[in-house]
Amino acid sequence: MKKIITAALVALLLVSISACAFAATGLGSYTKVTSTPATADKAASVSVNTTMCAVTLDAEGKIVDIDFDVVQPKSNWEEAVVETQTKLELKEGYNMKRVSGIGKEYYEQIAALEAWCIGKTVEQVLTMPVMDRGDGSHTHVPTDVDLAVGCTISVADHLKALEKAAADAK
Repeated sequence: MKKIITAALVALLLVSISACAFAATGLGSYTKVTSTPATADKAASVSVNTTMCAVTLDAEGKIVDIDFDVVQPKSNWEEAVVETQTKLELKEGYNMKRVSGIGKEYYEQIAALEAWCIGKTVEQVLTMPVMDRGDGSHTHVPTDVDLAVGCTISVADHLKALEKAAADAK
């Protein structure tokens, strides 16, 4: 009996190792720096947004796991940024719900995007239908019916990070 159990465990281990051998994981990030000049009422400021993506692809190139996050430290020229949290770490503290047309925070919207990506190829995700809201900052808002009900943020930087993560996975 002990030999049968041992043989079964070894077989299970070999199957899981071989399944993992066909998966590839990659990491990618995209950083955008923006600045605002000083005015009579406000000091100059700089914002450095780094969007990160971790993606795992199966042997067919389909996404089996994906995670996005953004670190968005902001500072004016008179203050130093010592510590910051990512948008996912901030949860409700990111305070996007108040301006969201669907009443959802960033972490809720990014969860919808991640769920939508599962089972698709990187190319299918990168070529998702999007629209430009015309305000200069929301240039890649998903229009896919299934995704748009849960995600109305601009995903341009997320797609750039995914592209780099997918290249890293190869």
